[in-house]
Amino acid sequence: MSPSAVDRAPAELLRAIEVVRGRLARGPALVALDFDGTLTEIVDDPDDPGLDAHRRHVLERIPAPGRWLAIVSGRGLADVRDKVGVEDAIYVGNHGLEIAGAGISERSAPPGSEARLSALLDSLGADGWGIVENKALTATLHVRPRSDPARHAALGDSIRSTVEAAGFDLRAGKDAWEIRPAGAATKGDAIRRVVSALPGASLTRTLYIGDDATDEDAFRTLAAGITARVGPPGAPTAARYRLTGPEEVYRFLESLIG
Repeated sequence: MSPSAVDRAPAELLRAIEVVRGRLARGPALVALDFDGTLTEIVDDPDDPGLDAHRRHVLERIPAPGRWLAIVSGRGLADVRDKVGVEDAIYVGNHGLEIAGAGISERSAPPGSEARLSALLDSLGADGWGIVENKALTATLHVRPRSDPARHAALGDSIRSTVEAAGFDLRAGKDAWEIRPAGAATKGDAIRRVVSALPGASLTRTLYIGDDATDEDAFRTLAAGITARVGPPGAPTAARYRLTGPEEVYRFLESLIG
């Protein structure tokens, strides 16, 4: 598997369960999962998503001797940890700027970036476009109504120069724009740091499932691992496999852990 995988259609992950199970059984393994759009459906209010008892129980069964669970999210670490609620998981928040769990504790951002981000959001005048979510280290502008490509593009065009002049990067997400410190860690960087901190873990024995453009950083980092993009077929991706939505994600996870 290589970054050139973006040029061919991903295979269905559910059909590769035995291949994946065999790869992860070769030594200590990491199962890394995005949250929004992967473990829960995308909804209009970003405060709403949560896990029902069944879904949480599936996730609680993943951590085991020789197998770790990481939840990797653009949400702030405290927020995603509260919404997932699995005690033995490793949590990665703010697209890799925060990591906690399994003896790892990191929080990295350029000095003064929190104050500069707050001032930037005050200056953007994004009200009327949707929901502005300040996560201290990063921010998300949720474009509403959803599934409006023209509105999404117009918002990005209107704020890009201001965002970049303030020392931040603007990246497109699913029905959203992500604002992060320029040159900040990505989900791929975070996965590499997590793997390096886990005894015996390897990128080749890491499974990563995600649904958004920011997950592509992790897919590229894990070119030798096992990656799956969640969503309808046809979207360009560096992931090796695909799943159609959260329901299939849980079907796969239940099959994987037996």
